[in-house]
Amino acid sequence: MPEDWHPAVAIVQTRMTSSRLPGKVMRPLAGAPLIRRMIERVQRIAGLDRVVVALAEGEAHDPVIAALDGLDVTIVRGSEDDVLARYAVAARETDATTVMRVTSDCPLLDPEVSSTILRAYTDARPSGIRYARTSANSGYPHGFDTEVFDVAALFEADAKASDRFDREHVTPYIRNRPDAFPAVIIDSKPDRRNWRITVDTETDYRLTCAIYDALYRHNPHFGYADIVALFEARPDLRAIAEQTSAHVHAATR
Repeated sequence: MPEDWHPAVAIVQTRMTSSRLPGKVMRPLAGAPLIRRMIERVQRIAGLDRVVVALAEGEAHDPVIAALDGLDVTIVRGSEDDVLARYAVAARETDATTVMRVTSDCPLLDPEVSSTILRAYTDARPSGIRYARTSANSGYPHGFDTEVFDVAALFEADAKASDRFDREHVTPYIRNRPDAFPAVIIDSKPDRRNWRITVDTETDYRLTCAIYDALYRHNPHFGYADIVALFEARPDLRAIAEQTSAHVHAATR
């Protein structure tokens, strides 16, 4: 590699032991495991040099390896519960300079949206920005969330974060310290944050299957605009996305 190569690496955390929907990443989606469909979308994000799957250690998680056979990804193993440490290991083993965080339960992730976040980070980095993300409160639906940060921020978080929540969720240490890690937040209009199109529950999974059934066969590269058009034509599907989002929001208040 050239000495001046500064790789941007997407790190996708995954495990088989989800508390709400165990084994969800191996559930079938358009003829392949969900994790494979998700990684196929991550590989289309412009500006990435490498895609890494940060897989939990242990035999229970081994099926993910076979599910990714043939894809150009690097698999790095680490602690199941300490996801922050797992990310740090993955970043070190791949010589990452810029890290993108996405989660494996988002098989409707839009590569163009994630590319926008990476580009915003890259453009703002000379002015001191160290962190960029989709807005957590408005804009894009749940399921498009993308975070980008410099690897030094990740290593500092790994070295200093002690709270269990911080270590399980990777970036709270960074985003809760805006003075140390200046950020750019990307919003989107119209606000569709009340759509939930990620996979945490059986209802989420059935909705995701319905979206893939409607769109994937005709266009495997379908994106945000296609989902918007589908929801306009199928208000029953949009209602499920909105209802599940409202339910999760109420449960976490």
